[in-house]
Amino acid sequence: MDSVKFVAPSDSIPVIRNVDVAVIGGGPGGLGAAIMSARSGAKTILIERFGVVGGMAAVGEVTPFMYNHYCGEPMDKPIYMEWRAAMAAYQPESIRNDEGKQMMLNKDIAALAAEEMLQKAGVEIIYHHTLVNSVVENRKISYIILHSKSGFSAVKAKNFIDATGDADLAMLSKCEFELGDAEGYCQPMTNCFKLSHVKPPMNEEICKWDSSWRHQLNDIFLKAKADGRLSCPRENLLMFSWFDDDVTHFNTTRVIKHDPTNGESLSDAEQIAHKQIRELISVLRSDAPGFENASLQSMASTIGIRESRRVKGLKYVTREDFIKRSKFDDAILRCNYPIDIHSGKGAGTELVYMKGDEYYEIPYGAIIPKDVDNLAIAGRPISVDVAVHSSMRVMPPACSVGQAAGIAAAMSIKNNCDLPKLDGRAVRAALVAQGAFLN
Repeated sequence: MDSVKFVAPSDSIPVIRNVDVAVIGGGPGGLGAAIMSARSGAKTILIERFGVVGGMAAVGEVTPFMYNHYCGEPMDKPIYMEWRAAMAAYQPESIRNDEGKQMMLNKDIAALAAEEMLQKAGVEIIYHHTLVNSVVENRKISYIILHSKSGFSAVKAKNFIDATGDADLAMLSKCEFELGDAEGYCQPMTNCFKLSHVKPPMNEEICKWDSSWRHQLNDIFLKAKADGRLSCPRENLLMFSWFDDDVTHFNTTRVIKHDPTNGESLSDAEQIAHKQIRELISVLRSDAPGFENASLQSMASTIGIRESRRVKGLKYVTREDFIKRSKFDDAILRCNYPIDIHSGKGAGTELVYMKGDEYYEIPYGAIIPKDVDNLAIAGRPISVDVAVHSSMRVMPPACSVGQAAGIAAAMSIKNNCDLPKLDGRAVRAALVAQGAFLN
């Protein structure tokens, strides 16, 4: 197929915005980036292809905010903690602590709260616009091309922030990136869903599910796989309680050996995940105690992607840094979430934990591509290896990566300094001044 070549904006491709900072993608990384950029004085726009912000928290049905704490204290401040507070304002139990490990959330409240935060910060949001190309001149993005119901349009900015999750803007800007592990496999994709009208047996003494029920359900899951009734290659039935006692959240579907950056492969992955959902509902209704009257309450409107591109930056963080608990004088993030690699080939999950009073750090250079001077990366596709990516990819750290990208983008404009030349120690100091957990 011949590629489409975009020329300079013209009457047929109008420039709809000319701003200081353009953030592409409204997930946790984009939320942190856009708010921090605007708070730092930059005229900021956030471009989102869906009709809500919040990323996987909103459209991916990814219910838990995972645990990234130091001695019991959340390390992702300030934007992530403000998001949690904004959700709680909508509904007192919109976030619930689940055994001290995950923070449960309501996807619709997550979206509304994130939108309100952006608007209060003065960020302009443009929904239903999809990134299709980038024009780079002299190592800088001159403008990006979007597509919407109105056709093609262009956005110009002094600095851009890629918060797409898959590093789409970086790829279109010809940045070097890695994809997958040594064999080329990415972690599997998952379509999360919830079932209602579930009657779990409870341990009345602790007001939690009876542990023997979980074991029984897992045995049913494994037997159904062995009998050929389930095509899901996952090794266990992964599920979480939710706010309503009769609703259960499932993070069980597993789509392997598919490329999340290939359109046709991604389409196939969605349909495979849907097939697994149908199978799981059928098996649970017929075989599992408590699920006799189970009903599908909701499912993700788009499949969840754990891993895709990782942009090569000025610095590169590896498994060795995780093991050594590496620290950096220009750190923009602290993390102690485990290495958490779901097999991209079948069953199995690698988990490597650290103690609650330990963490490693991500340096500023890991969010700055080495190929483009006015681009920063927000969220998970930063310059790290497979192992570190599996640790920092979850939503709270992704939000913290974003806020660093946002403050750096605004600082570079104020200082008339390209992002690669910006002093990462100054970025860290600015984050600390805003309340980041980096002292």
